[in-house]
Amino acid sequence: MAIITGIVPSPEKPGHVVLLVDGVPFATIPAKEAEHLGLDAGESVAEAAATRPVDASTKKTYERALSLLSFRDRSVKELQKRLHEKGVIAEEVTTTIARLQESGLLDDARFAAERARAGIVGKARSRRQIEHDLAQRGVTREVASAAIKQVLADEGTSELEVAVRAARKKAKTLARLDPQAQRQKLYAFLARQGHSPDLVRRALRAVLDAAPPDGAS
Repeated sequence: MAIITGIVPSPEKPGHVVLLVDGVPFATIPAKEAEHLGLDAGESVAEAAATRPVDASTKKTYERALSLLSFRDRSVKELQKRLHEKGVIAEEVTTTIARLQESGLLDDARFAAERARAGIVGKARSRRQIEHDLAQRGVTREVASAAIKQVLADEGTSELEVAVRAARKKAKTLARLDPQAQRQKLYAFLARQGHSPDLVRRALRAVLDAAPPDGAS
């Protein structure tokens, strides 16, 4: 069960606090909202919802929503869908979603940034792949694009460097092929990943046409 382990002042947003869930920053919300909800370190997210309901009619929905968010962050569309699947009426879903967004506990921009960072840093996925993934989860193109741009900047990398990293990893599995076959298969792999033709060619030059190390025969 996810536990609120700390509530600390936000170093970036005056008047806001950062909720730490299981020791990891979960959301930045207005300090007044935290006071209004009466959030305390040491309790579960679900307990916080159960003891501080929005009102009697939405208590169960609010508790369900925070319980779902305690397992993993979700987009607005994903949370809406899950609540509807649980039989929650539309009015209560709308009210709960709005309150979570106002408090900062539900944020498509943060969600998109987390998905983009996992795709770029962990899996070396292309911009197109990440945008498609986020679109499937209901995130707008504008929010997705901004998230990807920010993650690339934060990580000090670029779309070309991501493609090169993916190409180098794949090239290891093609080492036994002759150069022409290796190039063709690597080109097809990167194209399937959603990289543009120009980016694919540049990545192939960086990986396959790089000068050998000094002293190599």
